[in-house]
Amino acid sequence: MKYFYHLVPNPFIGKKLIPLNEMDPKGELFLSHSKKYIGRESLTKEIIPILNCKWNDVVQFSAINPQLIINQLRKIQPNLDITRMKCFKVCIEEVEDIYEGVIFEREQSREKGNFKIYPSEVKLLNSKNYKELSSVPEKTIEYWKRVESEGGKYLWFPYIPHVFLKGAVDTTHFEVIDLV
Repeated sequence: MKYFYHLVPNPFIGKKLIPLNEMDPKGELFLSHSKKYIGRESLTKEIIPILNCKWNDVVQFSAINPQLIINQLRKIQPNLDITRMKCFKVCIEEVEDIYEGVIFEREQSREKGNFKIYPSEVKLLNSKNYKELSSVPEKTIEYWKRVESEGGKYLWFPYIPHVFLKGAVDTTHFEVIDLV
């Protein structure tokens, strides 16, 4: 089976993950989730090829178990504070016929600050196209080490393929795993 992942929001109320554009822009939920785009605001306006919607119209998942990320980050930053200790583990076969989705793999040779989404970086989500990562890419580890030495904001998922599902996503049947 192939899986992708989403950290369970804290707090998580209800049974659906909702895209940023479906949140109340004056509400606490929107304000807390939109903080991750400070300095990358132009990304939120980008149109995702195939889905023909904005970045903020999708729920984003990762192609790697976050536990692998946590394990690597703790090697770089031993006192790493983890605030979300649960994760949805989603089997691709269970959602590929229900939601419109794509796999997004950003080209690695990007200049800093270029948040454009190119058609070559996006392909239709299905079990044939999707590959779950079993280890953190070396480019991701290099990025974290650079942030550690030069300062800046740690992004958890740079150079890691993302899965985008359009619209709100029902989590009722998703497996929830604990992170340590």
